[in-house]
Amino acid sequence: MKIYQVGVARMIDAPLEAVYRVVTDMNVHIGILPRQFETLEVLQGGSGSGTVFRLTMNVMGIRSSLQMRITEPIPGRVIREQDDKAGVTTTWTLKPSDDSKHCYVDLMTEFPSKPGLAGVVERLLVSPIIRSIYHRELDNINVYLTTGIAARKDSVHFS
Repeated sequence: MKIYQVGVARMIDAPLEAVYRVVTDMNVHIGILPRQFETLEVLQGGSGSGTVFRLTMNVMGIRSSLQMRITEPIPGRVIREQDDKAGVTTTWTLKPSDDSKHCYVDLMTEFPSKPGLAGVVERLLVSPIIRSIYHRELDNINVYLTTGIAARKDSVHFS
């Protein structure tokens, strides 16, 4: 099966440990999700490796649902969310800055590619939209960790 990747990266104005908590704790993570993510339901665990959650997205009027399992190939640094059935894998790579006051976040998702022209069209249309959503998600993390204000009303605040 062919895959294509969509990714973004940015520096977050918070230490790695704080970013890690927002990425891996689903009760906190829901607060930074852009509006295209309609629901996030924890099915098992809730924080870190072994957590299973269902995520529903609505992109361009197309609703899709993924059941993701979190693993940590490099604990505290690389977080993988994977839906084996859909063939979708999202990887968060966290790297502390030299002063440990900031964290570089690389967010990338691998999607299965449809064959032929449909696959080409999908990659051309979907990739920029997903990148835009991911930029917003990383921006939301930064705002959340620097101000304590979550992007969503149904979120949990932490200080």
